[in-house]
Amino acid sequence: MKARTHFIAAVAVLASLLAFSGIGFAAKGGIQGPSTDNGGGGTPDLGDLIVLYRDAWGLPILTGDLCQQPLAAPGVTLPAVDPYPACIPSTPDKSCVIPVDPETCAVVVGYETYTQEVDFGRTSVIRSPVSVIEQSLGEVVTKLATAQCTTLDPPGRLVNTTDVDPNVDGDQVSATIDSPLENLAIYRQLMLTGYLGADATAIVLPDANVLNMAARGFGAAADKTGKVTKDQFVYTNEIMGLTDESVQTYLPKICMNVREEVQGNVQQVRKCFLNYGTAHPEHENIVGNSGYADYQYNRTANFAALPAPAYIPASGPMDGWFEYLGLWSEPVGTDPYLFYIVQGPILQSVFCLDALGEPVVPENGDCVAIGGTIDPGFEGGNIGGFTQAADDTREVIEFTHDRPMPLGYETAVPMCDAPDTDLIYDVSISEESGLQVPRRMVADAEEGREIIVTVANAGPDVATGHVTVIGKNADQVEIFNESRDFVIPGGEIYSNSSDPWLFSLGYATTVSWTATATAEFDLNTGNNTVTATTKVMTTGGGGGQGGRQ
Repeated sequence: MKARTHFIAAVAVLASLLAFSGIGFAAKGGIQGPSTDNGGGGTPDLGDLIVLYRDAWGLPILTGDLCQQPLAAPGVTLPAVDPYPACIPSTPDKSCVIPVDPETCAVVVGYETYTQEVDFGRTSVIRSPVSVIEQSLGEVVTKLATAQCTTLDPPGRLVNTTDVDPNVDGDQVSATIDSPLENLAIYRQLMLTGYLGADATAIVLPDANVLNMAARGFGAAADKTGKVTKDQFVYTNEIMGLTDESVQTYLPKICMNVREEVQGNVQQVRKCFLNYGTAHPEHENIVGNSGYADYQYNRTANFAALPAPAYIPASGPMDGWFEYLGLWSEPVGTDPYLFYIVQGPILQSVFCLDALGEPVVPENGDCVAIGGTIDPGFEGGNIGGFTQAADDTREVIEFTHDRPMPLGYETAVPMCDAPDTDLIYDVSISEESGLQVPRRMVADAEEGREIIVTVANAGPDVATGHVTVIGKNADQVEIFNESRDFVIPGGEIYSNSSDPWLFSLGYATTVSWTATATAEFDLNTGNNTVTATTKVMTTGGGGGQGGRQ
């Protein structure tokens, strides 16, 4: 039975979300992508990327001349252009393959207007420099590390919950990670390494299935009113540098040769694609970190596990249930209620088809009661299943966005067990400027060179601990070991710049430095250690003090 709550209202009420922001200190845990800093480098404008005829792995299906083949929009008829006959799709959901010139691999003259540009929508931010995506990743890691609870909402987005005042029951703040850049950063990092944070202290996510989490991240970044497609995924992977053969990724890659125009010349190029499925029967497979994924998606099973953990209705949480605002166009009889809240299964409300097979939203969230059926969606695997998983996340986000819960009436996200301490903070040392040592110096220098370390605290609470800097020569013999205690309020830094350590050495070598910040209740230790090197020479310029190499 659906839980249905009525409220008397004189005006429409709009829902809002309270979000808290973290300090933008570097949060270690990213991995460098391609050497360029433009999100992949050298890729054409997004408007030049068109929908292609692809197989179940997302690879383009080539002509005998190794040319890629564009697809016309579903249901569109292609006219006859000598010597090519007309093409009429067999069903409205089928597409015609657009002919290409075997010499140039370009679309045959007369068919240019039938190609489809890939719609990237909000995910067009993939063109941002890698440094911007890495900064967004750092902010995500900090949010996850400093939250007392990380859960999944009904669409599958990450939600951080913090108990503002443990002495006040129910005094908590929940914030959904819904930024396109942050969710794309989640997708990219999971596709690179399979985890968020540092490898030794990876963030524990609410769902251990890496590909589920990655697909949801992409779906959360997409346009609410758009549709996630295979072409969008394939091009995104390329632009992000994930298909670069030299970049190790969580998934294996499939590689093939195609002919295309490169700087005015048509030539063979090698293209690689992430493999979400099993080994490809025709093209070369390169095994990655985890072998073959064989990703399988099932819409019913996915939403039976969301939100995670279940928390709706509050009186007795049911797996796969959510809530949203129901509206009446006019009062029914003498009933003065202007809106009501529906609580029920996600599948029954979002993916309901009426008796004619058309999408419909049941008034009370019960698809079966109106004689409808649940649309199972694409139930296969490989990139098709991955695309469906991402698009389902997008669709549930769109559904709840159009029917927002009134402020103050939403069911509270559950709080996990409180940690051993009420302190919440994240200390870190920036990889760019957190450890300053001389890049080069001369042995037997009369004056020591400065060693400066800076520790940041993302807060919100005061962090107490110490920072240690250790230096070892080329033989791994320890030649420097110094520590300083710190007490850092939330949002502030500690630096020994006013009283730096001084370092000198009487022989030529290479010094390897390691700086580590330690605080007892630090919630993210993945950004606490950085390294640097100093080349000590017997002669030659000493160089100025600067950041790490």
